[in-house]
Amino acid sequence: MEIVEWSDAYSVGNVLMDAHHRVFFQMVKEFSEAPDQDMRATMQQQIAFLAEYVIMHLAAEESLMREAGYPDIDKHKALHDAFAHKVHAARDAFPTDQGSVSAEVILQTMQDWFLNHIRDEDRKYAPYLRHRP
Repeated sequence: MEIVEWSDAYSVGNVLMDAHHRVFFQMVKEFSEAPDQDMRATMQQQIAFLAEYVIMHLAAEESLMREAGYPDIDKHKALHDAFAHKVHAARDAFPTDQGSVSAEVILQTMQDWFLNHIRDEDRKYAPYLRHRP
């Protein structure tokens, strides 16, 4: 699988959100380097960090969208909720059924999120951030 690298195509024009998104790209890189069988403890830590980071990031992004008056926040939040559910399900399943969650599955989930959500959906709120008082 080709690993997606950060580029300005993913920028939403907000320093904080772009920094948050760059962390996601770093996580993808780390997951791509983690062999499934040899680094179970590391992978469990990475999944736990991802789950906590997702909660923090999505809440911050939703707060920013509310403050900016983004009209499609409900639709956007539903997409966030679906992604968070996938990540939390992986976190919850991993300790008891490590075979059900592989680095590749997590990697694919994150890559799909970047390619479809950050580039397409998150950029929709960018103009509202620029017109924020």
